[in-house]
Amino acid sequence: MCGVYAANFKLFRFFLTKEEDRIVSIHQCMAIVLHDFLHLGGLRTALYNYLFARSKGGTFILRIEDTDQTRLVEGAVEQLHKDLEWAGIVPDEGPMTGGRFGPYLQSQRLDLYKSSVDKLIENGAAYYCFCTGHRLELLRKDATRRRQIPRYDNRCRNLTEEEIQEKLASGLERCVRLKLIPGCERFHDLVYGDITHDVVASEGGDPVILKSDGYPTYHLANVVDDHYMRISHVLRGVEWQSSTPKHIMLYKGFGWEPPVFAHLPLLLNSDGTKLSKRQGDVTVKYYKSSGVFPRALMNFVTFSGGGFHRDNSDQVRSLSMDQLASEFDAGLIGVASCRVSLDRLDDFNHEELVRQMANESEMTILISKFQSLVIETYKDRLETLDLDENYIRSVLLWSQKRVTRLSQLVEPKFSYLWVRPTPRYC
Repeated sequence: MCGVYAANFKLFRFFLTKEEDRIVSIHQCMAIVLHDFLHLGGLRTALYNYLFARSKGGTFILRIEDTDQTRLVEGAVEQLHKDLEWAGIVPDEGPMTGGRFGPYLQSQRLDLYKSSVDKLIENGAAYYCFCTGHRLELLRKDATRRRQIPRYDNRCRNLTEEEIQEKLASGLERCVRLKLIPGCERFHDLVYGDITHDVVASEGGDPVILKSDGYPTYHLANVVDDHYMRISHVLRGVEWQSSTPKHIMLYKGFGWEPPVFAHLPLLLNSDGTKLSKRQGDVTVKYYKSSGVFPRALMNFVTFSGGGFHRDNSDQVRSLSMDQLASEFDAGLIGVASCRVSLDRLDDFNHEELVRQMANESEMTILISKFQSLVIETYKDRLETLDLDENYIRSVLLWSQKRVTRLSQLVEPKFSYLWVRPTPRYC
């Protein structure tokens, strides 16, 4: 029986789970905001989980986190789905296609989260909190005045059962908080080894897991979904490593067996700074619009992310998804942050361009796409364009050592290739 993996980080969460005789990989988006486009870090996590799922005969599922209602933007789910499909990471199940694990929007799973919280309260692992926003603000201001880190004082944790029932009967607004257990929680990380973390010391008091509006926080929703979707391993960004002990406490509070965790190292810019979703040149949208081939981008991501045997670490390749899946080995993921040399992406794009030109069926498609590109670029001079297929083929072959992206061939300096000169008569 092979292992089951999952991944999670700031914007996206991917899983691999086992149900009966099949392996399932699940991808979930945490924040649905249109300006939070899928970027290189998210793409790397998605790709690695997709490759692992495919190498094990698994199924890739898209699950959407939309419990933060203040951040919803119309069309964001569709955009995410399109970006993944463009990259070749096509979900087998999800909100667009349906499947056995539905519903795939967390906002449609609220009853499950509510009943799960009731179980936590019954087990003594969580409690109702009736503190008002005004009181919490006073605590924050007092901590700031004392130059201390703001913390909730866990006041409602000590309410008697009689006080709790009285407040519930009066209809007071309330949330539900997790009871953090003092001491260090230890777990084994498949990438980083044994990790020990004092959750109580690092948290600002007992955390909210069910908000007053009835929506769960990230921590509760994903632990519950992981359990009911039978997740055995979680693969996610290293920035979530410090939250893992809290998640393990949730699992223990439910009486559930926690999954095995693995955390991916950060992707960094070449100067050592963290890749940011605010960088326009590291988003899938940017790569799509600038003429990068999906296959080139996928190979470039594996070049930067580890997880593969390489005889030559500087080797530029253009492998298919099946080939990448056959080579992927989660055991080869290192702990060091990976610096991304974005200037090398053109090398991978050139390699893919040459590969397509060497394949007759792909060359035919390439010619057709390039005809459309020329027409769109010179649409005001259509009558002067030279769009003969044989001519375009010869130009593409000629350009192999001159360009890395097809879009370069329609730049002004190459206009003479496509626009026939207009004869002048004296």
